[in-house]
Amino acid sequence: MPKDMPLQEKEDVNQTARLRRFLLVSLSYVITVPLLFLAVAFGLITLAPALWTIAAAVAVNVFLYVLIRSGLNLRFRDPDLAWLQTALANTVVMYIVYSFNQGRALPLSLCLVVLMFGVLRFNTRELLMIALQILAGYALVINLLMTFKPETVNVYVEWFQWAGLALVLPWCAMVGGKVSALNENLRRSEEHERRSNDDLRSALAAIRNMAMHDSLTGLLNRALFSETLQHALATAGRHNRPIALFFMDLDRFKNINDTLGHQFGDRVLQETARRITRCVRDSDVVARLGGDEFVLLAEDFAEPSNLSEIAQKLLSAVSQATVIDGHELNLSVSIGICIYPNDAQDAKTLLSNADIAMYRAKAQGRNSFCFYSAELNSHTLEKLTLEAGLRHGLERNEFRVHYQPKIDIATGAMTGVEALIRWQHPERGLLMPGIFIQIAEETGLILPIGLWTLREACARAKAWEDSGLPRLPVAVNLSAGQFQKEELVSQLAEILKSTGLAPDTLELEITESMVMQDPEQAVKLMESLREMGVRLTIDDFGTGYSSLGYLKRFPIDSLKVDRSFVRDLPHNADDIAITRAVIAMAHSLEVKVIAEGVENQAQLDLLRAEHCDEYQGYLCSPPLTEEDLVRFIRESGVRVFSGRTVIGR
Repeated sequence: MPKDMPLQEKEDVNQTARLRRFLLVSLSYVITVPLLFLAVAFGLITLAPALWTIAAAVAVNVFLYVLIRSGLNLRFRDPDLAWLQTALANTVVMYIVYSFNQGRALPLSLCLVVLMFGVLRFNTRELLMIALQILAGYALVINLLMTFKPETVNVYVEWFQWAGLALVLPWCAMVGGKVSALNENLRRSEEHERRSNDDLRSALAAIRNMAMHDSLTGLLNRALFSETLQHALATAGRHNRPIALFFMDLDRFKNINDTLGHQFGDRVLQETARRITRCVRDSDVVARLGGDEFVLLAEDFAEPSNLSEIAQKLLSAVSQATVIDGHELNLSVSIGICIYPNDAQDAKTLLSNADIAMYRAKAQGRNSFCFYSAELNSHTLEKLTLEAGLRHGLERNEFRVHYQPKIDIATGAMTGVEALIRWQHPERGLLMPGIFIQIAEETGLILPIGLWTLREACARAKAWEDSGLPRLPVAVNLSAGQFQKEELVSQLAEILKSTGLAPDTLELEITESMVMQDPEQAVKLMESLREMGVRLTIDDFGTGYSSLGYLKRFPIDSLKVDRSFVRDLPHNADDIAITRAVIAMAHSLEVKVIAEGVENQAQLDLLRAEHCDEYQGYLCSPPLTEEDLVRFIRESGVRVFSGRTVIGR
């Protein structure tokens, strides 16, 4: 029964259950009716007492039914009327026993039926009391028979039957008590599991709700806006109508942050969000993508000139003079506008092109807006050049792997490293993944690059171990393309075999969005990987859409709290709440929690207070080349202690 169900509704449910149990017990009375007529036919009992017995049974059941149906049972100490039903049933049985002229062992067997119905209602002590009531009742019947119907009594047989009941009923009561106790333990276990599931479901719902909205401004965040934009594009495509995306960026916001501080900058962002939402229509969707970037999705407009009017209203609303914490500010915003389907056919291109138009507006002097045009897309050539170079990157051995340490918060133990790919471009130098990974995914090059990264990380981890360094588990990020390939398991088995690396030294990091594309298939693949001995981690947790039912089924070892929730710790209350909920939920599932992006001591102190297990980030070390990692280990005095690698500083 749900905890939040109203009291009256709970009582109605209880009454319904009581009535259902009463009707079940009443069936036993119905069954005795044909047995009584059969006993009359065999001469075991005369017709008159049989009819009186039936009348008594009917009266008892009508009386109990009226009590429950009218709610009068709620005035009793025992609203289930279990004791009253038992006492009345014993009285009816003993009247039947008294009424039989011979063969009283048959009606005596009904005593076991009475005891059986009490099994799931009483404990051992209470069942023994019922057994004593039955024995006392039968003893009274024997004495009444000897007084009023001596011709029908064989005293030795009756007392022998009483002695038999005296031996059997207590044992039945004790066994029934054990069954009742087991049933109660099972009920409590189910109740505990239900409450645990309710708590987990509530925690996950809270995480999702907070993860889908920007904690600072209350606007939609990037994840929820992306979903909304996809839906809007699908609808616009079906109805053949345009939609417009406004990409807004505050002008010189970095100067505000640098001179007046981040807290003041947060106030500015909140004020900007309020001004934007006040001047748009209810049908428009406003979101904060991050930093000082805002977007507006407009679906209902007649012609592009209407968009110019909207942009002008936004510029005017944001640029109104204001005083915040005693500082007079003149804010302004630059706006880029991109229209579907003329300028872009999908969400990614729509955002990208609106972003390009926004930068053109900034270049034109800020506090203005600019519509996207194909001429603005000057980065297309750069993208094609990168794509061409990417195709030759592997064969020219241009990729590198850097390693970032992961640290146990409680002990300072280095629990492993995360392998992070870099591209040593022959002309542009060392490129971060954000520059080339999306191109690799679009072109399918992510598959050979991902396979190379796996092999390289495994080979280096084995080489470190062979050189005498402490054993360092290495984590590698899987791409969505790799995770969806059936041959991933066989490829990974071949890599582990060829490099000689123990499977439990390798950890695979998988994002929420990857596993939720096809959860059933994901569970099978993850189970196959776990059977190999490989460890599994859900990366960027809190930004996706994991169902509790699937999350409990995923055979994972760790969750990584996304850096977007760690960044503003310990100053942002919503991020603290999200982090606390993730840690509590993960620990209830017996899963470790790793926080990424930890850059200062205050963040680490809060994570330690919330019992987070591990962290990685610039506070300990940025991603290192292999040479720097080895030097870091040696110079930091890293040693093996209790099966872990510990930094002895």
